[in-house]
Amino acid sequence: MGKIKIIIALFLLISCDNNSNFTRNNKNRGVFIKQNTFINSPGRYYFRDLTIIVKEFKDDTIVYGVFDYYNNLLYQRNINTPISSHMKWTIYIDNQGQIWFYNVDYQETNVFIIEEKKGTFIKDKNKLPSIPIELSRFIKE
Repeated sequence: MGKIKIIIALFLLISCDNNSNFTRNNKNRGVFIKQNTFINSPGRYYFRDLTIIVKEFKDDTIVYGVFDYYNNLLYQRNINTPISSHMKWTIYIDNQGQIWFYNVDYQETNVFIIEEKKGTFIKDKNKLPSIPIELSRFIKE
């Protein structure tokens, strides 16, 4: 009787693992990320209580959005000014949890600063906090 329980338990564990919502093998599922992380490919990324979605279209352009825990949109790249997937771009989460956006297409460096359950998107270069060293290195490469 004990062997049957073990076999059933193993079967349930294996089948639950295959149905997990968060795997790295499937583009349609999410990946948990930490601070000091670069995002350079389309997908769904989870950071704290936020979801970052990077969508690539058939014409090789990219847009992205930041959503809160309840899937309310906090920030989205304008769909009329997408960036090219063939050009240099990144989304970087620094060690303070700020989300940085960089792309060569428009020579943009922007930041989304998380404040409680909302956030502030800063586009003006004169109002940006100091750019993290890791992101500066990426930009110079």
